[in-house]
Amino acid sequence: METFDVQSAAYHRNPYPTLARLLAAGPMVAWKMPLLGQVHWATSFESASDFLKGADRFAADGRNAGKRNSLGIRWVPRTLRILMQNMLLMDEPDHRRLRKLVDAPFHRGWIDAYRPTIAGIADRLLDEIQSRGERDIVPGFARALPLEVICEILGLQGDRRQFMAWMANFSGAMNAWTLIRVIPALRKMMAYLRREIDRVQVEQPPCLLTEIVNAEADGDRMTDDEMMSMVVLLFAAGHETTTHLLSSGIHALLTHRDQLELLKADASRASQAVEEILRYCSPVQATKPRMARRDMEFHGTRLKRGDRVMAMLASANVDPAAFDDPLRFDILRDGKNRHVGFGGGLHLCLGIHLARAEAQIALERLFARWPDVRLAVPDDELRWQPRLGMRGLASLPLAWS
Repeated sequence: METFDVQSAAYHRNPYPTLARLLAAGPMVAWKMPLLGQVHWATSFESASDFLKGADRFAADGRNAGKRNSLGIRWVPRTLRILMQNMLLMDEPDHRRLRKLVDAPFHRGWIDAYRPTIAGIADRLLDEIQSRGERDIVPGFARALPLEVICEILGLQGDRRQFMAWMANFSGAMNAWTLIRVIPALRKMMAYLRREIDRVQVEQPPCLLTEIVNAEADGDRMTDDEMMSMVVLLFAAGHETTTHLLSSGIHALLTHRDQLELLKADASRASQAVEEILRYCSPVQATKPRMARRDMEFHGTRLKRGDRVMAMLASANVDPAAFDDPLRFDILRDGKNRHVGFGGGLHLCLGIHLARAEAQIALERLFARWPDVRLAVPDDELRWQPRLGMRGLASLPLAWS
């Protein structure tokens, strides 16, 4: 079995040679992953798109593919079993039921109403960076902006930084040992969330958490555990992925000055720039694993019931069969930029409009504030996060006049 390094800092600094190898290896590539064992990756744009739309062939819930539990692993602590009650690990009709309960607040119109709030937070964070004389844009902006926005939208109170630390520990758990080690932090986080849910049920403030608590469709409501899992999912999806979108996107523009000048010449191009960042940088590199519902052949590979499959979004987004000159970063790319950066099909990202709004506003505000902004260190000295499935910078020191 051929091996592919898709986790190291070296890969994240320049993933494109590895992505080319993956595409050359075929539309389906087998690879051994931590915790999960062998996984088949749908690497091409065609195979990844078919996989994303294939809810009738691939189950998000392992129990629909002959597994003992949703994740399809032998043992799951009770704390994680509660958090597993989320849409990412559900098939129809359970997925439709939960999504219907929370879908309305994430429609474009609802998110557009929050744009002034997002812009205000972005301006305040840039003010704070300037007053502190800080140069690393990741902690105070790329990480802080989506954190502040999702906390504001959810209506969470208390120590937000502590909550972010809990989530960082959880997202960094990549093997059985580290997974066990974060259980105490998860319990503290869940206790905090239960207090917040109880508070909102009494106070009924105008926020997304109130919408979740009161959500009802066709007489159906979420259970307490489903509410808990939903809030954790929204928080994780609402801040970590956007952090990587911002850090990798700012880096891409600063290392492609011609494209940055196009953006600065017309701020309305921010929406096109964000779509090209999602394609070229692929902040979310791959989907969660799903499992074959039955024995089948899929893009030339024989799969047995229960076999795990993932879409390698990063390789699909640079597939020359789908994109002209795919390794060219071009914010004015001709035609509709039909990347798979937000996934697709049944599990299309719920926060797609929020992520786009945050990224567009962040780019507009950053480059308007400091038109001459540039990298403060050589590109090869930047630190990338050595994460599996995500691509973003650990730090991004900038300079400006």
